[in-house]
Parts: sequence; C-alpha cells; structure tokens
Amino acid sequence: MEERTSDSASTPSTAAGKPYHAKRPHRKSRAGCRNCKARKVKCDEGRPVCRPCTVRGETCVYVVVPQRAPRTSTSSSPASSPDRGPTPSSIALAAGGRHTTVTQQPQFIPSGHHEIDMRLLWFYTTATYASFSTGTLKERSVDVVLKVNVVQHAFANPFLMNCILGLSAMHINHLGIKNMGISRSQEMQYRAKAFETYRKAVAAADPTTYPALLATSLLLCGLSSHVFRGEDAKPFSILDWLTLWKGIGAIIEVTHIPAVFRTGIAALVFRPAVDMDASARCLPSHLLFMVASIKEGDPDFPLVQKYYKALKFLGSLYLELRNGFSEKLFLRIVTFLTFLPKPFIKAAKEKRPRALVILANYLAFTRFKAGACWWLEGIAEQEIPNIYNLLGPEWEGLLRLPMASLLVEDNRALIRLLLDDPSWDEPARMEAESLTSESERGLAIRAAILEDTTPEVEAY
Repeated sequence: MEERTSDSASTPSTAAGKPYHAKRPHRKSRAGCRNCKARKVKCDEGRPVCRPCTVRGETCVYVVVPQRAPRTSTSSSPASSPDRGPTPSSIALAAGGRHTTVTQQPQFIPSGHHEIDMRLLWFYTTATYASFSTGTLKERSVDVVLKVNVVQHAFANPFLMNCILGLSAMHINHLGIKNMGISRSQEMQYRAKAFETYRKAVAAADPTTYPALLATSLLLCGLSSHVFRGEDAKPFSILDWLTLWKGIGAIIEVTHIPAVFRTGIAALVFRPAVDMDASARCLPSHLLFMVASIKEGDPDFPLVQKYYKALKFLGSLYLELRNGFSEKLFLRIVTFLTFLPKPFIKAAKEKRPRALVILANYLAFTRFKAGACWWLEGIAEQEIPNIYNLLGPEWEGLLRLPMASLLVEDNRALIRLLLDDPSWDEPARMEAESLTSESERGLAIRAAILEDTTPEVEAY
C-alpha cells in the first residue's frame, strides 16, 4: 500500500478540488427561539424578538425551559420530617456482615392515590405479601405473583387495591410499628372500604375483573382475621370465616379453570392433591369412632359421609405432619377450609357438636409458628375455648388435644402432641422461618422501625 506523505495529509481538499475552510467556532444557542431552532441557525436570543425574526418579520416564540430543583441534603429532605413517617428512598442495613440496601418508600405517587397509600403499598411489596407465601415449592411459587401480578391488577381494580392497603395497615399495627403513621382508625377505614368495594364488584360480575376478584377473595381471608383478636374479637367468628374461604371456590367456578391460568395468578389458588385413602389411615382413632358411632335416627346420620370427607382432609395434615413442619404442610393448613363440603359448613354454622369438634382439631394445626403468616395468630386461642365451653363435659375427651395445643409454644412439641409420639424429632425441618425470605422481608420491617420519630398515633 502506498504511503501518504505528510504534505498530502496536511492539504485537505474537496472532491471538486476546492480548498476546505473549517467553520468558524461560535457559541451554541441553547435558549434560542423556536424559529431559529427549526432553521438550525444561530439565534442572538434577543428579547422580546430576536434579530433574525425581526428581519424575517416572523413571530418570535421562546421555549420555556424548566429550572432544575436545587439539590438538598438527606437531613433537610421533607421525606425525613417526623410528621411524614420514614420516607427516604433507601436505607442501608448491616445483615450478616454485609451492607444490604432496602428500597423504602416509592417517590412516584400515581394519580388518585396519596402518600399514605404508597407507603402501605411499599410495605405490602416488601413485607405483607409474604403472609400468603409458602416459600419455594416445586408445585407452587407465588412470591412474584403476589408482588408483581397482584399489584398490576390492583392498579386497575380499586377493590383489590383497597384490600392490599387495608391488609398492610393491619400488618403494620399488628407489628406495633408506630412511625409508619398508620392509626387504628385508618386501618378500620381501609378495611371497611375493601369489603364495601369488593361486594359491589361481586354484584357487578364484570368478567374483566375476575382475576382481581380471585386475588381479593384470598387476601380478604387474612384481612378479616381481625375478628379473632383484641377488642374486635367475636365468639365463633370461625363460622363466618368458613364462608369467606369457600368464596374463593365460588369465584373460581365463575371464572372457569382455564381462564384462571390465563390471568397469571393461578398459583395463588393452587391446592396440593390429597390422597384420601392414605389420609384416612393417619387419622386419630377417636375422631373416626366419633363418626362411626352415629346410628340411624341420629340427627347427624344424613351427614355421616360429609363428616368422613372432612376428616379425610384433616387426615392429610396428619399425613404431611410425619415429615415435620414444612412448606407443604403450611399450604395444607391454609387451604384446608376450602376443601370442606357445603353441608359440613352448614352443620358447623348450626353448631352441631361433631362439626365443631372437627374444626377444633383443625385449629390445633394453626398453632404452628409459621414465620410471616401473622394473620393466623390468635385464631386457635380465641375459638378452641369457645367450642370447649359450648359443648361442655360430654365432648371433653374429643377436645383434649385441641385444648392441650394451647399450652404448647414450640413447633417440635406441637408435632409430638399431635402425633402422640413424645420421641418424634427432626430438627432439620423445624425452622418455620424457612418459609419466607428473611433477607428482604425482615430487613424491610427493621427499616420501618429503625427510627421511631413520629408522635403516638391515635389509639383504637
């Protein structure tokens, strides 16, 4: 290849052989008028009319350039003021020798919502969602569904959004986090609004809302659990709770199974299959005898098969229990009420003793410490004594185990009690906290309570 000489390289020329002259440098006009920018000519930025527009006799229009907000330090940001709650964009926490950043409050507030809504939505996506998660199961993994798909449906369906916000408010107050600025009265308002808008959506029966209705029917079961605790507690609330759980099945029937899978939230309503024969073999003999002893002429005789069916579903809990407290056992506990046949629920609402005995023995399983599932807490403590006091000494033997479960605070000890096996032990499966991810949920809760700088919220 022929080398270019320094002379030829230093003598630039055009294709026509004319000498090349570089453009004279000039200051760019960043605030020029619209006409000059369109013609790509330099504007002298004269006000109110620039010189080029004066020469051309055109109307001179300047583009208004918004000024940037001055930078402020973190300490002077309104987000950190005591009356607004903890609203920094992120907070760093030390976890296991590492620094983990937990995104705290969203800075964008969509139209139709206010800051408290977004605060509650943030808490749902970082902590409350885990109340309905069973960890990572081969058959069911719902974390992404709960944090992403459900929230997407919530922005399009206010009744689902109201449920999420009410559930988060309830969770915050359950944990006693005062600096989130959520009072008991606000919690009650969100909860009432959730139920009101849900009832209206069910009555409207708009097919486009079915996915959101399905998600709401599940979350409402947690939202309604306030009736088992504190001043809200009402005896035999478990009977109304049964109807809510069966409502999930009613929504599925309306939606149809194939349509449920197309919604992207089918994992929420997954129930592990039950081996009815194997489950029946695991049932305590005294419960089987309770049903087998029903004679013709007994008011419960027409319900014998329904009682047996309910007992077999209860047996699936005992069958799974042999492997220790696991994610699948927790899922079986949560979904148990959805399996119960309608005639059994009717018998329970009539407070028939055998139906209540079966419910009391189920409630003993809700005593397990299930990590993030805070809304199950207190249900057994409330309802088992109510059933015991109603039925009296005649049924005391069949209620011995549920009553004894109230005195147990350890998962291992509860398994030994339920299996009637004092030597049972499997430490590797006893950590209930493995059901959820502590790295995100735990740090989010710690971030929320890191600094309690707000005044006391209104007491309910």
